[in-house]
Amino acid sequence: MGCGRDRDFGKKDLSCVCQAVRAIKDIQDAGDECNECRNDCFLEPLGTMVSPANRVNTRVFKLYLKNGDTFKAHVKGSKWKSPFFRVKDVFDNCCATLQVLKPDKVEDTEDNMIEWELTGDCVTVDLDCFCAIQCIKDVFVDLCED
Repeated sequence: MGCGRDRDFGKKDLSCVCQAVRAIKDIQDAGDECNECRNDCFLEPLGTMVSPANRVNTRVFKLYLKNGDTFKAHVKGSKWKSPFFRVKDVFDNCCATLQVLKPDKVEDTEDNMIEWELTGDCVTVDLDCFCAIQCIKDVFVDLCED
């Protein structure tokens, strides 16, 4: 048995990464319920991963391949690749469209806060190809770029 798999009965359930990304999507869309756990991707409502919970609309996460490497997506017009994503949609069981995020360090704050920007790039992935997910932070991202 593996993460989210039921091999004893010959059927394939949703992988744990798939379940986590689906939960993040639901949390981003609604986020009304409360959960006492403070350290996993299933935290609700959106904003629970920050203190205090300000205006947020995105749970930033990273995905890890089965060999342990961090999954990264190319950013068009740049040599830079990003390992940070926001889930845009989940469909056909375990496929997802992920928006690529770019971290920008804000230098003029004491906390060296990071602001997150959409790069304009999206990737469609099969969530069954990943072994692990790491949620980074709940943040506000301007979804209506000019």
